[in-house]
Amino acid sequence: MNQDTKLEWDLSFCGLNCAACEIYHASHGDIELHERLVKFFKENFDPTITSVSCERCRGRPDKCWTSDCHFRTCATEQGLTYCFECKDFVCDNLVEFGNRAPHHAKTIENMKKMKEIGITKWIASQREVKFCP
Repeated sequence: MNQDTKLEWDLSFCGLNCAACEIYHASHGDIELHERLVKFFKENFDPTITSVSCERCRGRPDKCWTSDCHFRTCATEQGLTYCFECKDFVCDNLVEFGNRAPHHAKTIENMKKMKEIGITKWIASQREVKFCP
């Protein structure tokens, strides 16, 4: 995988593409996006939120979007790189995650294909880089 591909594809344990994530980009200099996301999370989830921040799912646990991520913990404990490598793939936790948002469900379908053909071939087959709405 070349460096340009690495910048476009940074897959988390659960299959989300951190490199295409708005929260990640809002945390790294996109001030307008940051303000828009703070407003969204305040209005829809928590009125006390003043900032959004993430350093990628494979970064420090205390710096990713959710430090208590089940998928990160589970995969790390099993020595796995991705959820699709697990003998229990697709587990109930992943199904619940997939039901939360359309792009989450898409990651499960993507991981099924990754498991079938491998990540390198899967990435090569993609026409555009995106996962987050």
